[in-house]
Amino acid sequence: MQTAAIVLIVLVGLSAARRSYLIPEDPSIGATSCPGQPNTNVPWTGTPTLVNQVANGSLYTVGEDDDQINVLHVYGTPYDMGYAHGTLLKDSILKVIPAFYERSEAELEAYITFLPKDVADLIVHLGLDGALDLTYLLTERYTPAYFYEEMRGLADASGIDYILLRRVHMIPELIKAGCSMLGAWGTATADPLGMLQVRALDFDTTASLQDAPTVVVYHPDEGNMFANVGWAGWIASISGMSSKGIAMSEKHADIEFGVESRAGIPFHFLMRDVIQFDNSLEDAIRHIQEAHRTCSIWLGVGDGNMKAFRLFEYSYSTCEILDDKNITMINETRFNREGCNDTCYHNYAMSDLVYWGVHLGCWNEVLRDAHGTISPIALIQLLGVVQTGDLQSIVYDLAGMKMYVSNARADIEAGPDNAYDRKYVELDMSQLFQVPKPSLVRG
Repeated sequence: MQTAAIVLIVLVGLSAARRSYLIPEDPSIGATSCPGQPNTNVPWTGTPTLVNQVANGSLYTVGEDDDQINVLHVYGTPYDMGYAHGTLLKDSILKVIPAFYERSEAELEAYITFLPKDVADLIVHLGLDGALDLTYLLTERYTPAYFYEEMRGLADASGIDYILLRRVHMIPELIKAGCSMLGAWGTATADPLGMLQVRALDFDTTASLQDAPTVVVYHPDEGNMFANVGWAGWIASISGMSSKGIAMSEKHADIEFGVESRAGIPFHFLMRDVIQFDNSLEDAIRHIQEAHRTCSIWLGVGDGNMKAFRLFEYSYSTCEILDDKNITMINETRFNREGCNDTCYHNYAMSDLVYWGVHLGCWNEVLRDAHGTISPIALIQLLGVVQTGDLQSIVYDLAGMKMYVSNARADIEAGPDNAYDRKYVELDMSQLFQVPKPSLVRG
């Protein structure tokens, strides 16, 4: 028991150390300092190209030239869907998953000197394997079994080691990336009936994930159809939207909310549960409130039917719900840490608009100018100005059931490094959710 307690201290310390690497905090970024230029690339709007089909799965590509993304359709039981995923993306999975894990271990070694000696000695003894296995043991009883059934199918089909795959899916509980999110509707948008949302993921763009961007469109036997935006071999959700018009965003919290716990459902598994099983924002709120939560993060949930977005202060002990009316109830220190000075803070709230993330001073400046004219294309341009979403950048058009996705430059690709500067692909989610199951049988 003492060892487990010490390892939990390790996990918290490691998380803090790596966060400072991933998201350099620069309080000089204020309301007059936007770091980038508008992204003026016209999104790709073509038809998906079929690559291959197997029982319970179809693989397509979207985009062009050096801005292509996999679109993988999977059908059936959790095991069936994992097996189709592992079959169709075997080569990418066998490349990306081990490389990402090796990168994570390398970062651990780099930051071990920042930890207390006794904690560092324990990590040397247990390694990242031990920390992630402990995370699995602490969260297993709270995690729906279908996650691990799907992983089994994926591992059986691809040949990836199941334990390695499971460990990779525990990593987000240790490291929370810097990100931005936004929800806009009503008076904030060019279309007063619109509902727009941003999910910008700021994370390591050299850890191999950028080499296999994949949107997995799930057609499950149970629950809603939904799209999970991630990478080959990834089944949890840190970005995604459902056929019910529900979408998720997320950001790390560099200052904890109340009490944290490592025993509960991992937040990225809960995010997937929300888009798979919840039919409305009210359902999602109740689901998140009743969950056995773990670490401190910010969650964002948008509803294209209700035309609303809510921001959550989320931890084991805390579940505060914020909207455009009470957003400044957030502790002012948190605004300051994200580059929002006094002028920004006192002019922060805007009607029918909720936003949170890195470079808040810049966000405040550009959104005040854009308020009332916000559209999907305007948000793509603004993401380039704010420079957030370096690994993955998404604009959800929830009322129009479209999704605009960009990914960081892969190792073999040319062009800008970061997703927010690259060409987005437009995905018609209404059409993707109607793609029929292949008429094939697994041998």
